[in-house]
Amino acid sequence: MSEPAAQPLLASASRAVQRLAELGDPLPADVAAQVSKLVPGSSPDVELRRELESLLRPFVLVEAEIDRSGMIVCTPGAAPPRLVQHGWRSFLMRVANPHRIETTLYPQAQGVFGIIDQRSHAARTALPDALTSVPRIAGSWLEVKLASPGDLSGLEAEYTVISLYSRDGGTRSGAVMFAVAAPDEPESLTRPPERLAMRRTMFEGRSYAASFEFDCRPSQEIRFDVREPDGSSCVATITVCDAQGRIYPSKAMRLAPDMFFHDHVYRATGEVIRLPEGHYQISARRGPEYRETRRDVEITSGTEAVAIALDRWVDPARRGYYSGDPHIHAGGCSHYNVPTEGVTPETMIRHVRGEGLWLGSVLTWGPCYYHQKQFFSGESISPPALLEHAQMQQAQGMTWTPRPTDRDHESMLRYDVEVSGFPSSHSGHAILLGLTDQDYPNITLLEDWPSWNLPIMRWARAQGALVGYAHCGLGLSVGTDELPNHLVPSFASIGSNEIIVDVPLGAADFQCGAEVAPAAELNIWYHLLNVGYRTLMLGETDYPCIYDEGPGVGRTYVRLPEAPHGPHALETWMAGLQNNASYFGDGRSHVFDLAVDGDVVREHAMDATGTVRVTATVAAWLPEQPPPPPEPGRSAYSAPVGWHLERARIGDTRDVLLEVLVNGVPVASREVAADGAEHAVAFDVPLERSSWIAMRILPSVHTQPVFVEIAGQPIRASRRSAQWLHDSVEALWESKSGFIRDGERAAAREAYDAARAAYRARHDECEVD
Repeated sequence: MSEPAAQPLLASASRAVQRLAELGDPLPADVAAQVSKLVPGSSPDVELRRELESLLRPFVLVEAEIDRSGMIVCTPGAAPPRLVQHGWRSFLMRVANPHRIETTLYPQAQGVFGIIDQRSHAARTALPDALTSVPRIAGSWLEVKLASPGDLSGLEAEYTVISLYSRDGGTRSGAVMFAVAAPDEPESLTRPPERLAMRRTMFEGRSYAASFEFDCRPSQEIRFDVREPDGSSCVATITVCDAQGRIYPSKAMRLAPDMFFHDHVYRATGEVIRLPEGHYQISARRGPEYRETRRDVEITSGTEAVAIALDRWVDPARRGYYSGDPHIHAGGCSHYNVPTEGVTPETMIRHVRGEGLWLGSVLTWGPCYYHQKQFFSGESISPPALLEHAQMQQAQGMTWTPRPTDRDHESMLRYDVEVSGFPSSHSGHAILLGLTDQDYPNITLLEDWPSWNLPIMRWARAQGALVGYAHCGLGLSVGTDELPNHLVPSFASIGSNEIIVDVPLGAADFQCGAEVAPAAELNIWYHLLNVGYRTLMLGETDYPCIYDEGPGVGRTYVRLPEAPHGPHALETWMAGLQNNASYFGDGRSHVFDLAVDGDVVREHAMDATGTVRVTATVAAWLPEQPPPPPEPGRSAYSAPVGWHLERARIGDTRDVLLEVLVNGVPVASREVAADGAEHAVAFDVPLERSSWIAMRILPSVHTQPVFVEIAGQPIRASRRSAQWLHDSVEALWESKSGFIRDGERAAAREAYDAARAAYRARHDECEVD
């Protein structure tokens, strides 16, 4: 076997030494200095290699050798296997590659957590379907990852850096191994390269892992004293990262209520996070009504608590506006790789409280239907934010005690249904809010529910439920930002779709958005309003399916005489939504008390045409400077293309554009400073016919409309809107009728025809194009 050349080996060693320093585990200064003095050509290669290997050997944790078939045999190196509880330690790894294989390394902490399949492994152990998983959770204490690029360059020997995380303190047995992707095995969605790499080690009796007795220095519990500006206690989002940007607690080792897809965790005043000694940046907030608070904190052996003073910039509840997210989930999508069950109300209420929401509608849907439906009660609830499954969480090391707070009573949950993953889902995902019975009559399996939505909507409305459509813009983009536009979409996805049939038949109340492109979301709504329907629009999140960040990325604010409390909190909120002032958006801007001639009622009457005075109070907040450009491939804001006030920023100023709409068309506007202050605005708006009026800051906030009828005439503002709706019904039928069961298709065709007839009638009643 030939000796590796000195120059490339020195180069890889220099990169590894630099990386160790960046990670906070530098080599001793004298060793690093001696390595830096080794220069190719200064001595014969064999001497340089010998001196380099001698200097680095005491700091190598794993010696790895790749055989001819690409299998990696790992053995312990000379570095003492010392770790720190709830923290990272980084070490050198030496890779001998005599056959000069160019490939990618994949690490695994054998039998425990590792970078390989981290998401589904963390997910499965969190499911409460088998307490026999407790021993596996208890053993899942070690995480390993490459801290340098995992691509091997084909050198006969090279150095890289690995980082290890220990959940536990004390002495623990563990093993570390690596595999390389097999070039002759075809990858697939279910078998990506890293999974194929590890699979190869399963079929041989020999061990490829380096085994250790790790000495893990204990960390300490740090209590978080989280306070509202008035000193009250609450639940908030807490994000802890070190100087290398590593997140604590380890995302791979989280169980509910801490989610492995969040950077943050939700903690109440007095609750803890276990941290080793070191320097951290800690940030906190409670949703978009708060500016993010950041603190640089040095954790020492004497540190017991960290004080967090939240920075609220707006309080809509003081003006009588109460926030809700009508679309969140406790199971499915990001919660679990195989979404069969989900988390309990004790976790969901913690997340809703941590985002400063008054109401969260937890919707049971297809993947978690049979398990989650047990939490339906037909009432709003505010459970304690307990740890869900004590045996699992104790095994995982979550020994902290949940704490009640002064603000807990402000947040409520209501379990209801999203018709998603059901036979009718192709017609659009229907949301049913305020059900008294969640089981469709004479049905035991969700596969037997109707294959189109109208029968479901009528059944739910007969219970007094408020019904509408989720993520309304999906599949409705037509390549323009114009509003309203008159291009008929393909209806090829799961957006509002059948709402254009259900609304004229009196069977749908709202659609939900504030998630994707505003033009795709608002266009149907504007057309329906233009022909006189009182359809509502709500902001939602679809957490954690469209957005992982938490509930309330999109939210709805409703004006009420008092806070919605008690078992009928949702019904109170829904009644306000139908009758009172409200607005929706991303929570970074607010339009309070939209009024016509000083009156905030939703229905306004005039004897004759003329000018009306449109007023409101507007508040918005942006940082003084725009954010830095995002990293390649990442969005600057939470929504890739959707709602975020930052997208409304005018140039490099702090101003945003507020618009007044009449029948969906801007008729007046002014720039408003997004400085967190309240700004009174007023506009004189001429009305030539019965119309609807609204305000918006796109893409951040939009009010519900005020309907102004003149001389008793209904709103019939646009023949083109009526024609668009009529034509869209037929396009929808062409797209969706094939998914409707044969036995239901005749009734569906009749309903679609009735909807088209309604639009034809309104077309003829309209005064203008």
